[in-house]
Amino acid sequence: MDWLPSLGGVQPWHWWVLGALLLLLELAAPGVFFVWLALAAFTLGLVVFVLPLPVTVQLLLFAALSVAAFVIGRRLVTRLPGTEGEGTLNTGANRFLGRTVTVTAPIVNGVGRVRVGDSEWRATGPDLPAGSRVLVVGAEGTTLQVDVEHRTLERT
Repeated sequence: MDWLPSLGGVQPWHWWVLGALLLLLELAAPGVFFVWLALAAFTLGLVVFVLPLPVTVQLLLFAALSVAAFVIGRRLVTRLPGTEGEGTLNTGANRFLGRTVTVTAPIVNGVGRVRVGDSEWRATGPDLPAGSRVLVVGAEGTTLQVDVEHRTLERT
């Protein structure tokens, strides 16, 4: 790394520019990863502004700050409301399991339609007339599997 001192060393603004570039990369990449590296770069820029450090120490400190920012940030993000179950992303119709819904088109030969919220879904289950209340007991793709409502299982 003898070439770094020949460039005048690493200045605080180098770390700030790296932090900005990492934030831009975060916008283009999926997930939340580069933001923690950017935070480490911004922090290191402040440290180098106050306390000039050798380049090798700066690089080691950047690595340590990156790991610390990632670990702390990950813990904070998982505590946010709505992030407790990563498996809830793209669960589709499974989010309706246990809900009581209304049959809108009669279930004939095991197939009909039900209203969930403000939309209608294809449903399979026992033959029932329109207006019947049924319980969502399963889902396969975009088709809800329903059964006769049981009051003890109801969740609306």
